[in-house]
Amino acid sequence: MSDMTIGKVAKAVGVGVETIRFYERRGLIEQPTRPEGGGYRVYPDETVRRVHFIRRAQELGFSLREIAELLMLRTTLSADASDVRRRATAKLQDVDQKIERLQRIRQGLTTLLDSCPGAGPLQSCSILDALEHDEVLTGEPTRSKEKGMQTVRLTIGGMHCNGCAEIVRQVLEQQPGVKGCSVSHENGEAKVAVDTSQTSGEQLAEAVRGAGYSASIATEAD
Repeated sequence: MSDMTIGKVAKAVGVGVETIRFYERRGLIEQPTRPEGGGYRVYPDETVRRVHFIRRAQELGFSLREIAELLMLRTTLSADASDVRRRATAKLQDVDQKIERLQRIRQGLTTLLDSCPGAGPLQSCSILDALEHDEVLTGEPTRSKEKGMQTVRLTIGGMHCNGCAEIVRQVLEQQPGVKGCSVSHENGEAKVAVDTSQTSGEQLAEAVRGAGYSASIATEAD
């Protein structure tokens, strides 16, 4: 494998061409210069290895910013293995916290299902009744709403496939205050749960535009 077009690089790694271009815009991989007189840009074998690295790191939960730092370490003469280990340890702690939260959610759902009669009128539904109270069955108080939290819906143009939607999702989830989001390329929209005291709807739209897509605020509701 040597000197490939962007399409061949994308096929070798199993991603879309737009994903490669997105990584280029983020500075994660270098875009080759176009040959004099025209023609296709050609990519070295190193690009495939680098994209593989990025994808594997993403699968382990590293953000694009963290991946950029890991890639920089590879070319930093003063860096050593302890720098990489420190970042991996921090990521492991982050994953452990998420697992703990998911376990609490699972415990709560299990408790709700165990107390559900499974039949009868809705007025006697134990699940609906429990969700209406301030105390979840895990024993933890619910927070009806975090201060400043809103759901922002963005209308997004230029998404052609699920790969595009994944790029937009990654961009949005890296913005300060974003707690989660869903992106649909079929509907051309994204729904973002965000603390607007940290990032406004317009800033979210601007971040999407920076990734090469058009974006505007459709609604911004409590």
